[in-house]
Amino acid sequence: MRAPQSSLIRLQCKDKNIIGFSGTGRSFYLCNECLDSKNTIRALARQCKTNATQKLLQQLKEIIVDVR
Repeated sequence: MRAPQSSLIRLQCKDKNIIGFSGTGRSFYLCNECLDSKNTIRALARQCKTNATQKLLQQLKEIIVDVR
């Protein structure tokens, strides 16, 4: 599915944590539908090189609240 970039959330992995994009480094975009998928959390854990999926899920929820 394609969505306009303005409707996506831009994030990045830094020190095995998910944070909002800081302006430098590699980043990725997520749509609202992808945020609710368990597969997305597992993929993010692989990308951030961590096994702490619950921690990543909590970080994602905090970021989403701040963005909205």
